[in-house]
Amino acid sequence: MLRQPADQPARPADRWLTLPALDRLVSYDSPRPCTAPCTPPPIVWRHRPPPTPLTAHTAQKVAQRLHAATAHPRLAATVAAALITGASLQQLATARPRDYDDAAATLALHDRARYTDGCAAHPVPPWVGVFLRAAACFARLVSGEDQELFAAPSNRALLLRVAETARLRPPQPLAARRQGPACRVEWDWRERQEAKRYEAMLAVRARPSRR
Repeated sequence: MLRQPADQPARPADRWLTLPALDRLVSYDSPRPCTAPCTPPPIVWRHRPPPTPLTAHTAQKVAQRLHAATAHPRLAATVAAALITGASLQQLATARPRDYDDAAATLALHDRARYTDGCAAHPVPPWVGVFLRAAACFARLVSGEDQELFAAPSNRALLLRVAETARLRPPQPLAARRQGPACRVEWDWRERQEAKRYEAMLAVRARPSRR
């Protein structure tokens, strides 16, 4: 649960950390967990660029902020995992406790329909492993290996509140392009831009030929 005193909001830091890896967290792809045994190969980035690894200094800041923002292992681990995978909340929801291999330091995410890069194993740096171990233990205590490792899509609002409490956000639009007040984090900025580009492409294709 969030540690938030009644008299003031919890703010582990005053300055935002703007992290491009969070761009896709609210994307609406629709992968499903694999029901049969699945041992994914290492991730090969075919359809999207890999997230830029955090520097040691930034990783330490993120870990400290997540620790201060929430005591719930699943919520903290979801944000941490998004930063190393660049995955959406829907794809993170495909992971089960068995998909985190502590010895190999890998996290498997599933995508049988290949909405992104298919089922793949992502390398896990030590600072993220701390959060994933806690989330895996929590999930197994709740209901075993078939329990979700990370937050479910239905917990999206709570998850974004945790990230904002930790002052973590994706890149934000310029002031002139904002759709809300300057104080509000726009999590779907990238999604809106991609939708506009797609609509423009369809409009060009739909124009009648002048021949």
